[in-house]
Amino acid sequence: MQSDLPLLVCKINQADGPVTYVALTPQDQLSVRGIAPQEIVGQIIDPDVPGITPDNFARNRVFVEFLHAVIARHGPSLPGLIAEAQRQGEGLVVIVDGRAETPADAVPPEDVVGAFQVADGRIVADSYRANPNHRILSARGFFRIDPELQQHLLEELAASAAGEQA
Repeated sequence: MQSDLPLLVCKINQADGPVTYVALTPQDQLSVRGIAPQEIVGQIIDPDVPGITPDNFARNRVFVEFLHAVIARHGPSLPGLIAEAQRQGEGLVVIVDGRAETPADAVPPEDVVGAFQVADGRIVADSYRANPNHRILSARGFFRIDPELQQHLLEELAASAAGEQA
């Protein structure tokens, strides 16, 4: 699964100096409304270091919480998760980051996004638990989620940012 997140790297001048953010803000909206806190994926710690690397990136807690809230809301309706819950019957349905090299085998903790509880072949309502060890950015790039979840994320980010502007 290739990441096609519309990530935008932008330098914002703040009172105590410039800050470089990685955001999920459409470029055409940047000058119109700015960036909402939940759209900021993270901050580049030292903008003089070339590239975006895990050692030079600090994730934004507000974005991470927003991401997990979207997954909790929409994950139970994903056909793949529904099918896996039916197949499994009991236990957990794990959401694996699309950058995982072998998602059917052992997955490193940084590539486990979270999990839903399964009972009687169904996803238990309100059972989503985020994995605190999931990395938004790893050596293999930024997170990759199911395309349908990604679409929900982008739509909800746009709606929430527009709501803040109103």
